[in-house]
Amino acid sequence: MSGLDPQFDAEVVADAAAIADFTLRTTDFLKGAGVDARAVHHVVLVLEEILTNLATHGGAPTEPASVRVTVEPRRVAGEIIDVGIPFDPRRAPEPDVRAGVNDRLVGGLGLYLVNHLTTDMDYARHNGRNRLVFSVARTPSRVHEGG
Repeated sequence: MSGLDPQFDAEVVADAAAIADFTLRTTDFLKGAGVDARAVHHVVLVLEEILTNLATHGGAPTEPASVRVTVEPRRVAGEIIDVGIPFDPRRAPEPDVRAGVNDRLVGGLGLYLVNHLTTDMDYARHNGRNRLVFSVARTPSRVHEGG
């Protein structure tokens, strides 16, 4: 990774402007670390969705969430720690994606995507804090050495 630190840490207040700024900085970090475009997009989408849900439903709008993104050879790992209300995104009800647009309930698609874009996800609540850990697989490089 050309001497870059493979880890990005930030404190993010869950409001629209701060989330937008954070996702831009995360995108720049991941691209600079050589992460493929698909994985960059998926990681940023997961972070944006979780932080937006925290802003909308978390109950602690002024308390920043701690976010860590770590680039590894085969995946990008993420961690979000916040003081919002307990919420395990793995347990969110799945929307009926087969229903027509006019027949679908509003909401739920973001967490559905989060659960399908991540290769693994773990949630725990400890000492009044939510801790969500996830990873997104990187696309193997198609460039071969020496040729």
